[in-house]
Amino acid sequence: MMPENQGGGLLRVVAALIEKDQRILIARRGRDKRFAWQWEFPGGKIRPDEQPEHCLQREIMEELNLQVRITGHFQTVSYCYEDFSVELLVYWCSIEAGTLHLNEHEEIKWVTVAEMQDYDFVAADLQVIESLSRYFGLPVDQAPGFRD
Repeated sequence: MMPENQGGGLLRVVAALIEKDQRILIARRGRDKRFAWQWEFPGGKIRPDEQPEHCLQREIMEELNLQVRITGHFQTVSYCYEDFSVELLVYWCSIEAGTLHLNEHEEIKWVTVAEMQDYDFVAADLQVIESLSRYFGLPVDQAPGFRD
């Protein structure tokens, strides 16, 4: 989902909250990627003139070989990294078809929101986890990025 090399400016990306059996799919970035080995919600960069929903479906097919149905917008996050900014559009999704295959990531896990605190997420996704914690009525101080 995160860019490999960005020379400043605003990058628009989408991310999927793919839910199954009260767990959400998270993916670990590859060793040769920016933010190597960190976890993220799968998704990717929105192309010029591409609708976010279409981009998300395309990216999930490319990355995971899954066809997803978007069931709703969860939130939009703005985050400034040192050398670029991200506008992250996050959507709830469910799997419609396909056999999971890792084309971009090192591994995936199905985790509860409470379990997300045990994973090292890319910074922009921490705001999503905070919102998910509130959404599911969990203490926000236990969300990743809020540890002392």
